[in-house]
Amino acid sequence: MATTSRSGELLPQSQGYAPPPSTGGFQEAFDFTIRSPALLIVLLLTFGPMALPLVVISPKLSVLCKVFLSVVTLGLTIVLPIALTIYFSHFAVMPALDAIREANMRGGAI
Repeated sequence: MATTSRSGELLPQSQGYAPPPSTGGFQEAFDFTIRSPALLIVLLLTFGPMALPLVVISPKLSVLCKVFLSVVTLGLTIVLPIALTIYFSHFAVMPALDAIREANMRGGAI
């Protein structure tokens, strides 16, 4: 009785290697993300202009929608900090400066 010893001889003979079907991963998550407009909006609200590349490559959004979202996102990114700075300086800093000026006109704060 001649026996040939092979590694894995109790395993069934395979015809060739076939990778298992993909059940998830980066590519599937990426495809889901760019095809879901609601998720793109959430990403824009969360990450701002860093999410614009996903908006641009999204096949579900129309060109007009892509332009609108890009302009609104960039506009808010540029305008909002300037508006908040003006608001803060007008309502927080100016009253403090006025109080210092009044104290100095009366002879000092001390």
